[in-house]
Amino acid sequence: MGSHHARVLSQIDGVEVVAAIDSDPARRERFRRGHPNTSICTTIEQAIESVELDFACLATPAETLPVLGRAVIEAGIPLLVEKPVAANEEEALELVREAIKRGVMLGVGHIERCNPAVVALKERLDSGMIGRIYQLHTRRLSPFPDRDSMLGVALDLASHDIDVMRYLTGSEIKRVFAETAQRLHDSAEDLLAATMRFENDTTGLLEVNWLTPTKVRELTVTGEGGTFVLNYLSQELYRYEHPIEPTDWDTLANMRGAGEGDMIRYALARREPLLVQWETFLSALNGEGHPQASGYDGYVALSTAHAIQRSGASHETVIPRYRSTVEP
Repeated sequence: MGSHHARVLSQIDGVEVVAAIDSDPARRERFRRGHPNTSICTTIEQAIESVELDFACLATPAETLPVLGRAVIEAGIPLLVEKPVAANEEEALELVREAIKRGVMLGVGHIERCNPAVVALKERLDSGMIGRIYQLHTRRLSPFPDRDSMLGVALDLASHDIDVMRYLTGSEIKRVFAETAQRLHDSAEDLLAATMRFENDTTGLLEVNWLTPTKVRELTVTGEGGTFVLNYLSQELYRYEHPIEPTDWDTLANMRGAGEGDMIRYALARREPLLVQWETFLSALNGEGHPQASGYDGYVALSTAHAIQRSGASHETVIPRYRSTVEP
């Protein structure tokens, strides 16, 4: 992700990538060839001491994020940190509290909030277009990935959908129940089916795995006034209305239902979510709005993902630990 962040930031007018930090010599050399005017550092401390920074981005393995994040926050530098913020909840919460204590802006890279289709869906849900939300159902399926520091599909993949569901409903997570399995991964779950109950009585269903040969990223939102279907990958959004015209042909009715309503495919201005995320962060840096996902939002998603893992192990309903924590 670090290379993607650097690519996008390099495209934004008024932004200069002045330093890049990587512990791997080969990656440092590759980056140096593509960014000859950027200081290449081996530690975050070296970058803080040698270069004047207006903000920083951390895209490193989860277990390294809290230490690096604290160094940046203690230097008073606004920060965007990739999810899941930390490998454990305690360190994530400490980082969030430290940022608040020092008055340092902390954003978290829950990039799906910046997907134009999600932005459009949020606007329509908030306007009451389908009334009360009954259920959200997501499918986030992939082939087994080839990268380091995989903590299981709950933290790596499902955390996206946990955050999106909480964002869309505007409601906190009351409890979770999950079935998980470990088929190919050496040390963590690579398949899960989970349910979430929100405080507003909405239910969320999550199907997530690293075992499907093709990549699927879909979300369905069902409400009292119809259904939205969203494709994260193609940035498509559809609305299906309740039936208004009967189907008189019995054979067709058996296949498609007794009636049919209108279906609308929305025209959206498709953009790279990572660019939208950075535009939002930079606007917040200039005093206009706030990061799309806060440090606390990142902590909540991490806490709920851990609750799903615990439920999968215990086969019991679990309340996310963040619900018993005083919000910073």
